Amino acid sequence: MGFLKSYKETVSKTVSVPYEASNKGGTKSVTVDIPVEINLHFNTDPFSESVKSCENDITLLTAAVVATEQVEVRTKEENSLRVADSVVNGFFSYIRSEISQQVTELVQVAEGKQIILKELIKRSTSVKSQMEKDFNRISSRYIKVFQDLNKELSYRVYELNKYIFNFESQTNNHKVRAINSDLINVIAVFGAECSSLISKISSSVTKKRAIDTITKAKNFILTQKRLYNEIQKGIVNEEISGDVVVPVCFIESYSNPNSYERKIYSQEDLAQKEGSEVWDHIIMQISSEDIKWEAISQKDKSNIALYFEYELEKRVKQGDPHSFRVRETIRKIANLDSICVMSNR
Repeated sequence: MGFLKSYKETVSKTVSVPYEASNKGGTKSVTVDIPVEINLHFNTDPFSESVKSCENDITLLTAAVVATEQVEVRTKEENSLRVADSVVNGFFSYIRSEISQQVTELVQVAEGKQIILKELIKRSTSVKSQMEKDFNRISSRYIKVFQDLNKELSYRVYELNKYIFNFESQTNNHKVRAINSDLINVIAVFGAECSSLISKISSSVTKKRAIDTITKAKNFILTQKRLYNEIQKGIVNEEISGDVVVPVCFIESYSNPNSYERKIYSQEDLAQKEGSEVWDHIIMQISSEDIKWEAISQKDKSNIALYFEYELEKRVKQGDPHSFRVRETIRKIANLDSICVMSNR
């Protein structure tokens, strides 16, 4: 496919033309007009083919760029999701491990405190039962004493105020007789006088009873005090021998096959009081061949492990890496399976 282009022009030119010799010869100027027509045919097929090829290449390049961009976006999205999942999983794993470690530590501390609380509950229950027994014994004794004292005081009050009681009975009879008689007009006056007299008598009786009760209580307390002092004077100070059970730790270590060392650890104050001779005697008894040893039971091992972890956690300073390293080293060194106890068989 192409297109046609035409150009038309007239070319004018003046030229000299010679005469013939018969005509005397010579030259003359002649203007010559020559029409010129140029037809140009342009073939654009190769150019169109090249443009079309270029257009196809550009289309393919655009598609490739778009596809590459989509792949890049998808890759970035997948990588970002992968990184985000990794960060989130790492964060939650770290938090989970921290929480698990704290829960483990708190469980160990709680179990240790639970054992201590159980021991305190047992001691409190024992003290409570003993106090209840003492209270019941003392209260039963003093209740009987006060009941007898009240009975004796009532008898004495009656004997001391016998005339007043007789006077009261006579007054009551007079009051009843006055009400049943025809002297209705003097009832109000008699009632007022009788009420005043009765209140005064009641006040005096109450005061007398209170004074007598205080006096009797004072005499009773003084008597008990004198009795206690007499009993204390008669008590002889003496010491009674008995068995004392004290926990000790016996350690036997070997530096080489021919050398060993035996030690006993206990409370410091007890060791200072008894001296080294007692400990040497205990070491000789424990080292005797007549004593049989056996591995510690699983229950005792569990209890010792709880106390061991509890004491170990108490001595760890929070936030101190050195304390944590020392704790882990002690845990690695500790071998509770090597503990032996005396056999009961």
